[in-house]
Amino acid sequence: MTQDLTNVRRVDEPSAEAYLRVVGQRVRQERQKRGMSRRVLAETSGVSERYLAELERGAGNASVLLLRQVASALNVRIEDLASEPEVFAAAAE
Repeated sequence: MTQDLTNVRRVDEPSAEAYLRVVGQRVRQERQKRGMSRRVLAETSGVSERYLAELERGAGNASVLLLRQVASALNVRIEDLASEPEVFAAAAE
């Protein structure tokens, strides 16, 4: 069975990069709001400090499971970190 993908919108690279930067900024803001160092977040979440640095810079393409671990360690919902920014949601319409 073949799926028709004609109406599926492809995410272009600039908007994907911008989205990753937004997610990274949210992670950093939540971490700093709690007064946590990156090292403490790494220990609490089980995600390496190096990976967290990449994520916060918008350079890391986080898997859903890793982002879930980070959200849990920050005591926020994954949606708080990964929800679609208003700017991108409006552009998709």
